[in-house]
Amino acid sequence: MNLTSEQQNFINTHFYEGIPREELNESKLKQLKTSEELHYLATHHNWDDGVKVLQWIAESPVCSEATALELFWLSQPQDFQYYKLDQTLKDASQNEVFILLKTLLENYPNNFYQKTEIQFDPAPLYEDEFIIPDWIFQKTNGEEAYIYYEKDDVDVWFDREWEKNIREAESAIELFNIANFIDEPEYAAQILQRRLCDKGTAVLIFWRLYTECSAYTYTNTMLQGIINNIVNNKYPEVLSYNPQTDEKVKYKKKKIAWEVPDIFRKTV
Repeated sequence: MNLTSEQQNFINTHFYEGIPREELNESKLKQLKTSEELHYLATHHNWDDGVKVLQWIAESPVCSEATALELFWLSQPQDFQYYKLDQTLKDASQNEVFILLKTLLENYPNNFYQKTEIQFDPAPLYEDEFIIPDWIFQKTNGEEAYIYYEKDDVDVWFDREWEKNIREAESAIELFNIANFIDEPEYAAQILQRRLCDKGTAVLIFWRLYTECSAYTYTNTMLQGIINNIVNNKYPEVLSYNPQTDEKVKYKKKKIAWEVPDIFRKTV
């Protein structure tokens, strides 16, 4: 069902981008009588304006399953899995999102929302979920690795020198030393492609990417690729590297307080 221009104008007038919170009126939302109207509002809402409107939508029995499912994944549930569901977060805006998530967690599995022709596939929003396995934080087997490159020397390398040194490295320990200083994914990828790259170096690169390159959108894909390659025994065990004693590794394993129910991963 396509919305009429009148329906769209009503929504755009009363729920426009940047509207002050005090001007939001739940009675106006209750005038929206169809799932399609709520879906239009939800998908055009700017999350920077807060989630008050989205909370009203999540509490509405007129809301479709597709809309609720999309709201759930856009709320980035993975960021809240470390908090107990009965917990109140100190940050007010974060707590509002958490309340929205808890509403959806309660209502969605209980068939609260409408089954409609609106469709939504959540896979693109959750397939990038990334879980660090315990074993990649453990010491690798092999000869004890050591660093003989100096940071001051590496700091003056330009792109060509990085590429040349990676390409011309003659041993696993030389490649390991280069990997110790990477802060760019492209250099990590070049090292991982070398036949001399061993498991210790691959694990080192994993943690350099995790710590130094988290801002890159494709870092998680690279991290998952390293995990997959290690699981498939792509890298020989040559050098011993212990991420737990590496001062550059900033990682503290967090315990997940709740799991995302499987029903939230199914297309509607």
